Amino acid sequence: MGKYYRLISCYFISFFVVFLIIVAPTVSVGDETKAEKKIAEKKVIKLDDVVVRGEAASENLEATSATVLTNEDITNRVFITPLDMVKLSPGISIRQYKQGGTAASFSMRGFTGCSHGSNVAIYLDGIPLNEGDGYADTNIVNPEEIERVELIKGPVSALYGNYASAGALAFYTKKKVDLNHIKLHYGAYNTYEANYVGGFSSKDKKWDHVYSMQTYHTDAYQDNSDWDKLNAAARFTYHFSNALDSTFSIRGFNSDWDAPGYINQEEYDNDPTQAVSDVNGGGKDRVSAKLDFNYRITDESKILFQVWTYDQEFWRWYANDPEGEATGSIIGNLRNFNRFVWGSGASYNFLGEVAGRELRLIAGVDYMNEDIERERWRLLAGSGREKGPKFWDYHIDMESLGFYTEMNYQVISPLRLILGARYDYFSGDLIDHLSNNQKDSMEDQNIFSPKAGFLLGFLDDRLEFFANYGEGFGLMPGFSEKAAFTQEHWDPQERIQYEVGVRTTPFDWFSGQLLGFRLETDSDFMKDPITGDYENIGETTRDGVEAAVDFYALDYGHLHVDYAYIDATYDKYSSGGTSYNGKTIRSIPDTVVNIELGYNPPEGIGGRLRYHYESEYYFDNANEYTSEAFDTVDAQAFYRFGDKNEYMIALDAVNLLDEKYADYMSGGAQKKYSPGLPLSVYATLTVDF
Repeated sequence: MGKYYRLISCYFISFFVVFLIIVAPTVSVGDETKAEKKIAEKKVIKLDDVVVRGEAASENLEATSATVLTNEDITNRVFITPLDMVKLSPGISIRQYKQGGTAASFSMRGFTGCSHGSNVAIYLDGIPLNEGDGYADTNIVNPEEIERVELIKGPVSALYGNYASAGALAFYTKKKVDLNHIKLHYGAYNTYEANYVGGFSSKDKKWDHVYSMQTYHTDAYQDNSDWDKLNAAARFTYHFSNALDSTFSIRGFNSDWDAPGYINQEEYDNDPTQAVSDVNGGGKDRVSAKLDFNYRITDESKILFQVWTYDQEFWRWYANDPEGEATGSIIGNLRNFNRFVWGSGASYNFLGEVAGRELRLIAGVDYMNEDIERERWRLLAGSGREKGPKFWDYHIDMESLGFYTEMNYQVISPLRLILGARYDYFSGDLIDHLSNNQKDSMEDQNIFSPKAGFLLGFLDDRLEFFANYGEGFGLMPGFSEKAAFTQEHWDPQERIQYEVGVRTTPFDWFSGQLLGFRLETDSDFMKDPITGDYENIGETTRDGVEAAVDFYALDYGHLHVDYAYIDATYDKYSSGGTSYNGKTIRSIPDTVVNIELGYNPPEGIGGRLRYHYESEYYFDNANEYTSEAFDTVDAQAFYRFGDKNEYMIALDAVNLLDEKYADYMSGGAQKKYSPGLPLSVYATLTVDF
């Protein structure tokens, strides 16, 4: 039946494309289509759009392939985890590990484990989420309170340093709300969520209040997969005068979860709902706070300052199948990571004219101090989640300091030139409590990263050419596991991206983008499987093409298609006497395709149909073992009603064609699986008042 469903879907989509191409030019598209909005927005640049590190002006990203998603783009969708938001950008492959509160990850620009490694910098309201080895828990993000998301591909922005060599991902919550928003959600596997985002402004306009609260539970698809989380936040802004305002934000997060582990081939084939054991699971407690000051010096310039902190405890039981193991034998470990981090930043922002041409300038500094405790205990068969002997116990102190500047200057009427650079400094110490408090220090790092780009616009910006060059770096990904402190010598990875592209909006009902990139890495880190040390021996190249088109018709109709191809290869890498030169880098699908057909009226019936395809990828450096390619179809139908269209009911079907696939696969001859969801249906009620 799946083949017939897919065939019908393809015929339907093909018919709709032909309809749009032939009929859309003669059909009314309403007062203002999404394409028209994008053109209009580009012509209105305000000083308020330029803010402190972690909240870069979107306009400065136009010489790149960055994706900027608005609240309208991301709400009213079912996300298995919040990271699913980024799959709305071309070329993104999500890894839903489905291990409870363990964060999902994604592949971008040929780098895997983004949010589980040192490749992508991730922020929530300017507070970095990356931990020592790059792990970033995006589960603390509440999609309902997000105002916009910026996904920057490659090391092109001077505002981001550590972890940003393959790009940056920044989430921004709402600073002000005009309506109160309630979402009630229930569906497959006893999944339910209650969500509130609202607030008010004082009568004298001095105060803005924003509050959010999310509670979530799921039994999940596999055994031993219960997950509960609670997310709450508040933001208070006080306007001292037209020139000065201040914002205080606080957020709390709690998560408790069980995890099924990764099942083997036989279990996946016969009963994918199985769990490895009932030992796996974990939890997290986190509290963060942030204080911002925004001072307008003149109509063309302002200064921003922020200070922030968070305190976090994360624990995880990680075990193999204990069945058949002798009592007292080692089956896994308990990990406990405590972090207290604080940081601050300041920036000067200018938006005005120099020599009769528009100039946008930002220059700033940021600082971060990390205080980390990392402990591990053995888990023994027969003792469940009880602690065995401790085998890790160390403390890390680390400091980082960054200076950055970026200039966007309109050289001549159609040409904008973007120049930027940043300097980063890192130092840190580690004390190993299990080795007589032995102290090791990492080599101090001083890193300079230049950036450059241009944007050339014609036909009232309906045709744009862009190009950029960016240098970035990656610290050794295992520093939180002592590598960077105990190895005698190491240098950061050096990464360079070249990107060129074209964007066009020739008609109000059509827009498109085509780009190509090359991302070269020198001194790529490779871990020796025998010694466990990292070696700076790898040179890699990642070449890629991304394309996207959007059609608009019938006032509220929309068709989106994007395609990405990536060729990622080892140029110079050998291990154990074997050369892997010319081999494809493991774990990276070379092709990702998305097609979405939607109808989104402000009232009445609407919906969407989304198709996603990912090619297979190699498990190993020798390219002997591969995963399986898969495709899925998700669908939604909704109805908006009420005097002011304040109510909406929606029915979502995830994996509409009930395809069997794995969200994540690993291994070689012996494969491990995290099964994807079968056909799953969810009902949602939202109220805006």
